[in-house]
Amino acid sequence: MTLGLDLDFGRLPTLERRALWPGTTKQNDGRGAEQGPAAGGSAGAEPGLSGRELRIAAAIAEAAMPPGRFLGGAGAETASRLSGWLSAIPPHLGQGLRAALWALELAPVPIRLRPLSALPLEERMEVLRGFEQSRTRALRALLKAVLTPLRFLHFDRPEMFKHVGCRYELPTVRDEEPRWLAQVTNGREIEEDLELECEVLVIGTGAGGAAAAYELASRGHAVLMLEEGDYHRRSSFTGRPARAYRDMYRDHGLDVALGNVAIPVFAGRAVGGSTVINSGTCYRAPERTFASWREGMGLPAEFSSEGLAPYYERVEQMLQVAPADPLHLGAIGPIIRRGAERLGYQHGPLVRNAPDCDGQGLCCFGCPTGAKRSTDVSYVPEALKRGAQLITAAHVRTIDIVAGRARGATATLGSDVSAAGRASKGTRRRPRLVVRAEAVVVAGGALMTPLLLRRSGACLPSGMLGKNLSIHPASKVMALFDERIDQWQGIPQGYQIDHFADEGLMFEGGSLPFDVAALAVPWTGHRYTELMERYPHLATFGFMIKDTSRGEVRPGLGGSPLVLYTMNQEDTAKMQRGIELLCEVFLAAGARRVLPLVAGCDEVNSPADLERLRARQIRAGDLDVAAFHPLGTCRIGVDPRSSCLGPDHQAHDVAGLYVCDGSAIPSSLGVNPQMTIMAMSLRAAQIIGERLST
Repeated sequence: MTLGLDLDFGRLPTLERRALWPGTTKQNDGRGAEQGPAAGGSAGAEPGLSGRELRIAAAIAEAAMPPGRFLGGAGAETASRLSGWLSAIPPHLGQGLRAALWALELAPVPIRLRPLSALPLEERMEVLRGFEQSRTRALRALLKAVLTPLRFLHFDRPEMFKHVGCRYELPTVRDEEPRWLAQVTNGREIEEDLELECEVLVIGTGAGGAAAAYELASRGHAVLMLEEGDYHRRSSFTGRPARAYRDMYRDHGLDVALGNVAIPVFAGRAVGGSTVINSGTCYRAPERTFASWREGMGLPAEFSSEGLAPYYERVEQMLQVAPADPLHLGAIGPIIRRGAERLGYQHGPLVRNAPDCDGQGLCCFGCPTGAKRSTDVSYVPEALKRGAQLITAAHVRTIDIVAGRARGATATLGSDVSAAGRASKGTRRRPRLVVRAEAVVVAGGALMTPLLLRRSGACLPSGMLGKNLSIHPASKVMALFDERIDQWQGIPQGYQIDHFADEGLMFEGGSLPFDVAALAVPWTGHRYTELMERYPHLATFGFMIKDTSRGEVRPGLGGSPLVLYTMNQEDTAKMQRGIELLCEVFLAAGARRVLPLVAGCDEVNSPADLERLRARQIRAGDLDVAAFHPLGTCRIGVDPRSSCLGPDHQAHDVAGLYVCDGSAIPSSLGVNPQMTIMAMSLRAAQIIGERLST
């Protein structure tokens, strides 16, 4: 089959279309936790921990998660599961975790003259409680690094969910076989080197790449999409976070920004990119943000609410954007409404891209019903219907630049260490794919795009590549109520308080499944288990800030990004204010206990407690922070000395090379960015299409 300008796919082997697509695993056999690397390691893999390390892990697990009234305690079995899990993740991450294990093991020696695993259980609990309450950020970070996988593996069992009345897993559905799937090629099944030609090569299928591919294909151009991850369909979305982290998140969801606070930074790695694992929240960027771009960076008038309105409207039509259905908000919506109304704060349902949502509560782990209009079910299929082609499991190594112009890219096909852990010895060389194109659109996201461009020698003159990173730092507050909350039921992020948006504070729901909630509580020992046994009565709500801090992305170990980010005092104060306001809302709503998740401040249960929290000078390292919206690492601008791209998204120094993803966004938006990325990508694709047609 030949498409457009010599885009010849006749050389590709005819591939069997299977119900289980690449990147998915065999479904649960009914015996409990899923079999596979996330639960027990790769088949035939060597143990990830030595015998001594297994004993250390078991000793820590036993002290951190003792048995309760009905929840079983952790111990040797949990350590064994950790060993299997370590054998399945990228080696550099496993080595870091083993180092953290040993650091905790040896930490008590100067005072207690014995390593942690040699102490009696009560002493171990006392030591861990000291780490948990320490004002030394490094100790708390070490404890969190070790406890996060131990807790996840301990709670990722059907019997644990049954004890608290939660659903563990959804039944597997049968995938449909639409005609456009014939234009999707699984790179893992290609066995020989390939050379292909097209008009436009689009690298990445997230919010930016998929929208650009759709627009260009709609204009009649021959488009080839390359995606590093796999095409997961509804049969993959069974509601298990463990499977999603392994198969759909970059680096198993273990990328962390290093600085004065360790911040997990989450990004997708699949067809659909981060739209597959996001909450589905849809905002237009506020005019005040666009005004700062025009006034501070000299961007043209098109970068305004009015100028981008036609593109936003097209995005909203494609995503079928509408307010969340009140029937599926769960218990958290009425609770936040009650507290906000008593305090006089503006609030309401969030606007989302899930018109047929039935409140499964699993948006961040792949929508099991297909209701969420992530790009894998919207822009990508629509691009394929218009003649585009897609190759999955394609890791692009370099952009091919000839005489100052992008002429294509070189990729390797099939699984690699970053996707599936340690590569086995003797693995044959993976096939190479060379694509020649008239224009190249890079859309790998703010973490990976700068790494690819740096390897390719592009966007370097300004010195800004990889810098200017904003992340919308986010945190949450938890609260216990007398009434049942059952936060696993309903839209996880369906309600908002937007009263403080002008201050750069957006409050958005953040309900958590049982095993993910287990990671959010920084406590250890009996009080930790007691709290988890009350999960049905536990509520979670989150917020994010428009950050003024800026970080950087550099090449890291094993092809992963090294993310550096230091939170400044202004943003730290803004985070503290967000926590204080959420505590106030929960108290006004009638919470029995409020947990701000701030080091040294376990609970805020009265107005007096709230005043004490307000009087504290919280440091960045005292906060529990995560990030879901990395932006700005290859920003647009008019001055080549301070930006990487022009207002048309073309690289200042390489003709025919465009960037259409979050890395092109020049500053923090203050709202969820997917709609802005899509709108700006449609605009950029329109420019590219017009240039190719002249």
